[in-house]
This record gives sequence, structure tokens and C-alpha cells, in this order.
Amino acid sequence: MKILAINGSRRKQGNTSILLQSILKAADQAQHAIEMISLGDYRIEACTGCEGCSGSWDCVIKDDYAELIHKLDQADAVILGSPTYWYTVTSDMKRFIDRCYSLIQYPHNRQQWIGKYQDSHKVCVTAAVCEQPEESMMGNTLTLLSDFSRDIGLQLIDSVAALHCFEAGRVRGETTVLEKAEQAGTMMLQALER
Repeated sequence: MKILAINGSRRKQGNTSILLQSILKAADQAQHAIEMISLGDYRIEACTGCEGCSGSWDCVIKDDYAELIHKLDQADAVILGSPTYWYTVTSDMKRFIDRCYSLIQYPHNRQQWIGKYQDSHKVCVTAAVCEQPEESMMGNTLTLLSDFSRDIGLQLIDSVAALHCFEAGRVRGETTVLEKAEQAGTMMLQALER
């Protein structure tokens, strides 16, 4: 099985990365193929709303986005993670999500759409980190990642929130959160094996 973890943080050894690694623990122990990417390493231009992807699954903007979608196409499971910047995901993650407009089609009207991965049996876990101790201060970070995953047709298995984590590595001290992350990773694998 192929597991793709997409990190919206530019801190490559930061809290989001640690959280994603905890989710990946079960897959690593089972020796599945794992790839963790940092969106900051890719050139992803802003969506222009040109509708050039209408009628296909392909974005017409030529940058690194197509490479990311190829990885997504090949994955059996996807983990989406982002720290909270001003009550939402990072700009790297938001640009990626906006460009994934190409992964939905409107066959009949604008009120109903089909996600590219609908009925593909691809599964997803979402994860978010927030500096503040209250989940309300996370804004829509986790709900945006989760809603997005469902919209493109991924089966959402679980979501993990790490609160009160600012300094790089702070989440290592949050044993309850890390245990929840490992459980989410185990549930993800169980869903794939069904």
C-alpha cells in the first residue's frame, strides 16, 4: 500500500511533521510505502478561476501541481496536515486546496459535484496544530482539511488536533495527542484492509 502524507508546514521538523509521523507509525511498522512531502518544496501558483479544468481532471496552470496530483492518484491513503495560521491552514495548503478545484466536476448543475476519488476507496486522516489551548482558536483548520478531503472523494477516517503547541517539537510532550494520532493511523490501515 502507498501512503502519502502532505505537510502544509514549512517547519520540516516541526510539530505538524511530528504529528504526521505518529499517524504514519502503524504504516511504517507494516512496511508500507510511505512518502511525506512538504508543500513548501513545490511551486504551486494560485488558482485563477479560469475554469480550464472544466470537463477534465487536469489544471491548465503549468507548475508543480500536476506532480502532486500524480502522487495523490497513486496513493491508497492520504494524510493532510497543517499548522494553524490566522485561524486556518497555511497559505501553501490553501493554494494546494484551491488548485484541487480540478479534482471535482459538475455533471448536472453547480449544486452537485463528483470528486475525482469518489468510489476509489482511498482513505484519509487529517491533522492540525494550534498554538492556543482552546480548540475554538484553531478556527477552521481541521474542518477545512476534513471537508476538502470528503469533497474530492476521500473517505475520512479520523482527525487529530494538537493544541497548545508552538515551539518546534512541543507536541512530543503531548502523549495523549500522539496516542490519538497513532490510533488514527491504525484505523486508517484497518480501513484499507477491509
